[in-house]
Amino acid sequence: MSQNYQGPPQQGNYPQGPQPPQGVLLPPGGVPAPAKRKSKKTAIIAGVLALALLAGGGFLVWSLLRGAAPAAAKGIPSNALAVFEVNLNPSAGDKLAVKELAAKFPFLKDEANDAGDDYKKALWSVLAKSAKSAPDYESEVKPWLGDSAAIAALPGKDSGSSSGSSSYVFSVQVTNKDSAKAFADKHIKGKKIFVDDLMVITNDEKSDISESSLKDNITSVESYKADMGKLGDGFLATAWISSDFIKQFGSQEINTAGILESRFAAGLKVQDGAIALRTITWQKDEIKDRGENVKDLAGSMPADWLGSLAFSPSPDLVNKAWESLESLPASSQRQLEDFGISSADDLRALLGTQFSFAVTGDSKQLQVGIKVHTKDPEKHKNIVEKITRSGTLQDAKTTVEGDTVITTFNADSNDSFSNPSDRLSGNSEHEKLTKGIDNPQSSAWVNVPQVLDVMEKSSRNGLPTQLKENLGPISGIGMVAGQIDDHYFDSWVRVGTK
Repeated sequence: MSQNYQGPPQQGNYPQGPQPPQGVLLPPGGVPAPAKRKSKKTAIIAGVLALALLAGGGFLVWSLLRGAAPAAAKGIPSNALAVFEVNLNPSAGDKLAVKELAAKFPFLKDEANDAGDDYKKALWSVLAKSAKSAPDYESEVKPWLGDSAAIAALPGKDSGSSSGSSSYVFSVQVTNKDSAKAFADKHIKGKKIFVDDLMVITNDEKSDISESSLKDNITSVESYKADMGKLGDGFLATAWISSDFIKQFGSQEINTAGILESRFAAGLKVQDGAIALRTITWQKDEIKDRGENVKDLAGSMPADWLGSLAFSPSPDLVNKAWESLESLPASSQRQLEDFGISSADDLRALLGTQFSFAVTGDSKQLQVGIKVHTKDPEKHKNIVEKITRSGTLQDAKTTVEGDTVITTFNADSNDSFSNPSDRLSGNSEHEKLTKGIDNPQSSAWVNVPQVLDVMEKSSRNGLPTQLKENLGPISGIGMVAGQIDDHYFDSWVRVGTK
């Protein structure tokens, strides 16, 4: 695929220029005869030009290998509620990684092969697959499509009301304004303007979006810059969601956890053969009370079970959870009291400082294992026993080892759970898919091949062929999350492939 050089990348570190050669190769015949002496001025000019060509050439090669930095966000107004941006010209390595990944899945393989090395064409083929009347890429799209595109949700006319109708704006880099305008006039309704190399389209014909108004675009908004800065670059696609957007759809009932005062930034990439989604979450309230590192607890879970989850509830999180439980109907609160949970301390004993569980079995009978590190193991055990006696959970077996309580349900013994022969810490795929955070407060794992096997055996006619072919290449799903600082959380979700 041909690539148009459009200036230096906007993000990332620039490489240093080439270093002077360590030696000089002599031409055949030995040392050449001395040339006529040139003036110092001429030699300096020639040297500067040579260095400029070398550095410029090296920088051009670097730019082509690195790909273009997304710039379509500069066409998004500063009052945008949510932004989604796609890098249409990632690095050569990222393009190859995407192509290799797509080739593993039948529903993407044909489009990837048809597009060859044209990354933009491949993306268009996937998007246009569901639309029979999609415009032809070669004749209508390729002549003008640039290196990035973005779409954003804007406040409605009645921005003070959740019922106000919203609008959107679409921004895309173009290489040919005339071709882009002709395409937009033919296929897209709405107001269209051009700002530098961007075509900006909004569905509101009366929109006040203009070239001058976009001088202060979303990239100049401090919250957007801070969140995207935490996220980093090198992603195939990114998304940003403001707290104002969340408030439009949320209610005050869920704000006890500060959800309505949160912002999110997310990025998607292909990493080590896995689809990787990173999410950065900002929370208004300062959080100094953090959970514990659950890496070792997550790694102790059995590798051959269907899946597992480990997390560390901080004291503040437990307190907020208890506040939510106190708002439940009286009948629900009485049931909690029957279980022995009548205070935040009881809830803290049940959840512990670290809590984990794993699931295995089949459609006839699931087996569940729970391992908890708690400061009050006896109270935890008593609560579990009361829950078991109520019939909510059955066939419980509980053992206490210091500050650790292990409970299994519907299992022959605790041993296969508490002392598995194959642990997740020794599973290379789990370790690869749950990396990225040094001090995780939560970690999850789904053993996709094992899940598919159970589904296949449980189904009377087996799984549909198409489903098996498209899910078969998946090796597992891993999730890991932790706190970055007093306001930011970091999480990774990875879907691995064989």
